[in-house]
Amino acid sequence: MGKTLRRYMMRELGSAFMTGLGVFTFILLVSRMLELVDLVMARGVPGYRVAQIFAYVLPGFLEITFPMALLLAVVVVFGRLASDGELVAMRTAGLSLYQMLGPVLRFALIIAVATFLLSSWVRPWANNAIKETLLEVARERATAALRPKMFNNDFSGLVVYVDRIDQENGVMEGVMVADERDSYRRTSMMARRGRVISPPGDSNLYLQLLDGTSLSFHAGQESYDKTVFASLEVNLALADMKTVAGGKPRPRDMYLGTLLATRRRLLDVGDPALEETIELNRKLIMPVAGLVLALFGVPLGIQKTRTVRARGFAVSLVVILGYFLLFTGSITIARSGAAPPVLVMWLPNLIFAAGALLLTDRAARDRLQYPPMASWPLLLRRRGKGNAGS
Repeated sequence: MGKTLRRYMMRELGSAFMTGLGVFTFILLVSRMLELVDLVMARGVPGYRVAQIFAYVLPGFLEITFPMALLLAVVVVFGRLASDGELVAMRTAGLSLYQMLGPVLRFALIIAVATFLLSSWVRPWANNAIKETLLEVARERATAALRPKMFNNDFSGLVVYVDRIDQENGVMEGVMVADERDSYRRTSMMARRGRVISPPGDSNLYLQLLDGTSLSFHAGQESYDKTVFASLEVNLALADMKTVAGGKPRPRDMYLGTLLATRRRLLDVGDPALEETIELNRKLIMPVAGLVLALFGVPLGIQKTRTVRARGFAVSLVVILGYFLLFTGSITIARSGAAPPVLVMWLPNLIFAAGALLLTDRAARDRLQYPPMASWPLLLRRRGKGNAGS
């Protein structure tokens, strides 16, 4: 295959890939967009902070949408080549379907490397950046962590209910707090008013309750202690919040080197390091999935049809749904311990790779319907005469 043809196919793949990437990323971001809009409209978070969060969320979605968009690009491009007769012309010129896979594999390899970089370094950085940004949001406008008329359980061991929040000054009315952080007692606090304060230089938030009553129930006792207070501060333990920084780092938030070191350390002390093993394999599986799905899309795309884009999108959705259902199921099985994590997590890639090889081999063996090569000069001469006469 010459340079001109390779560049042509690479350009076509790139254009279709960018279109698919925009479509699939937008679909996955719709639900998150609603949450971000809620931050602005209901919680009063500044718009530039929401824009930061939106930017940090993108790498996690791009890691998934890269293979999806690659599959769509391959199906659409080969579908268009088949519909316009260009595929027939290429094969008539002596190119086999396997030779046409060269540009596809080159482009898929570029996307696989980009996916690996996203998974191993960019996504962990973005996840940690999201936590730091939410921590700053909580410090700047602490009431953003609480919703009125809802039982808020984002704080470890605490359930906070607020009847009303004044968005102007952050003063809360009708505050109830259930504190179960101590194993030997449960404390319930009710106050007329309250506010969240963040002392300078402190990584925690404190809920300051005003004009209230505290009831402490001790384990194994039928009595309780009652305290009437004018002011009481409750540590909200911001470092333990699920959505902000400071808690135990999750495997998905670790860079590749940190993840490998953590997994090795856990294995040395006899810990199975299940979550670390799952995340490590996930970082490797998603880039390979792009290569597999690209090969799978070639035989699916060479069917002639008038509605190339609509068919390509529908076929891609079916294949993507099947793949990610298998992949999600494999992670569930791996977490249950019913099978070795490495084997079960790589099974979807192996299944789709085998399917891609079988379909590609069958498509390469199919005979295309076109006149014999010896008759093409006569046909071209006749077409030229017809055009001159017209």
